[in-house]
Amino acid sequence: MTDATNSAPDETEGSNSPFVRRMIDSHSVLGLAFAALIYIVSLSGALTLFVDEISLWESPDVPASFQTTPVAVSTAVKNAEAQLKPGNEILNIIAYAPNEFKPYLTVRLNERQDQKSDLISTDWVANPESGELKSEVEAPFAHVIEDLHTMLHLPRPWGRYLVGLLGVVMFTLILSGIFAHPTIFKDAFKMRLKRNARIAWTDVHNRLSVWGLPFHLIITFTGAFLGVAGITIAALAMVAFEGDQEAAIQVIQGPQAIQDAPPMAASPDYEKMLANSEGEGRTFSLLVAGNPKSSGETTTIAFYEDGILSARTSEIYRNDGAFLEKLGGSGSSAGARAFGMVQPLHYGTFGGYPIKIFYFMLSLALTYITSTGMMIWFKRKMQQGQAKPKHEAAWRGMTTGLSLGLAGTALLVAANIAVPLELAFFTIWAAALAAIYLAKQPLKMMRNQYLLIASLLGLTALFHFPAALASEAAAQGILIAIDVSLLLGALAFAFAALRGSKKEVDQTMEVVPAE
Repeated sequence: MTDATNSAPDETEGSNSPFVRRMIDSHSVLGLAFAALIYIVSLSGALTLFVDEISLWESPDVPASFQTTPVAVSTAVKNAEAQLKPGNEILNIIAYAPNEFKPYLTVRLNERQDQKSDLISTDWVANPESGELKSEVEAPFAHVIEDLHTMLHLPRPWGRYLVGLLGVVMFTLILSGIFAHPTIFKDAFKMRLKRNARIAWTDVHNRLSVWGLPFHLIITFTGAFLGVAGITIAALAMVAFEGDQEAAIQVIQGPQAIQDAPPMAASPDYEKMLANSEGEGRTFSLLVAGNPKSSGETTTIAFYEDGILSARTSEIYRNDGAFLEKLGGSGSSAGARAFGMVQPLHYGTFGGYPIKIFYFMLSLALTYITSTGMMIWFKRKMQQGQAKPKHEAAWRGMTTGLSLGLAGTALLVAANIAVPLELAFFTIWAAALAAIYLAKQPLKMMRNQYLLIASLLGLTALFHFPAALASEAAAQGILIAIDVSLLLGALAFAFAALRGSKKEVDQTMEVVPAE
């Protein structure tokens, strides 16, 4: 182990001003307080970028196509309407068009018994040519990942609010980190990897922070906005709509339903609305139909416009076919355009797969920055004679266990083993954390878990590969790419385990009683 007397000072040490020292203190306090949650949100966020692809990976036999027609979409919506449970009311029906990330047509029915009842959502895959409902969408693994990122599997809406708060904390950490390291830009390419572990981790931490700074600022700001926006909607719902958040959302989204309007004699003419909204440079994205039984409700046709960075542009119709207004996109106000940028900037849904892969790599870098930040703190404490071996073991158990939980649940899906995936995920995660925390040699246990993760990922790819080869052409490329990525992940974890075993002397943690 490198001795404190042999370690050179890092960039933040020395004759720093009182302001810099205060920034260092605030950076450390915030980082330590929220590190575990930030790590979880960052890693799950990297995977959430591909949640559409993961959903396809779980159902490789869906009718896949990158294209659909207004007739098929209209038929799918009407078929979903016919599935309404007796006595329930329709809140809305949403049809999601195929795209390059999700080459299949889906439709969702949102229903409830009354305004005070919980929302019941059912999703189907529909034939992109005929609109026939084929099967209910089953993507439990994708939901495990997405819910972990968006609300940490906590009750609604509190989990989403907490994730929004984490976005604020991460944004603050980035700013305080910049002020805490006055030479961070000057030393943008300084790497002292052959020095002791703390110096090496500090340099990697700071370099990745600088290289990805614009991305980190964008992703944390937009994440905070998306999470905290829920608090605004909740407040609006409490003040004006007796707690009905769906009603509050509709106020923000445009023209409202006309109360006590006469019922529709037939379903709205979705096909005509879709045809009216077609145009050069427009790509249909989704259709949101308010209660189709009421002529006073609205139907929204959303589409992407070429050259416009926006979540979607919307054209809104009354259910009887009357055009109401256009929201967002070209010709809209600067504020509306800025608001529309938030979601695509956060999830990297613009620019195709090059941008998505770029976002993925930078999200992994953000995860690694969080991890190295903790390792720097552990090394500093050790060099100060205040080692925290059990804290370090708990941290390593949390991070490694998260990866093991995800790998284990992925294998369950690929092997078609029917178990409650959310329960399986948390059980594996907790067991892995406990195993490292309680081990006499935590690092050795961690490396063993790395090898186990590598094995699980490799088996997952092998189990799933035949289904990928048998899938339809539109889905095959995505599915094979995921399976190859799993194999690459297996190799990466195996390499990390074997490389770590050769650095035992520098990495060994002393075993002391729990603090």
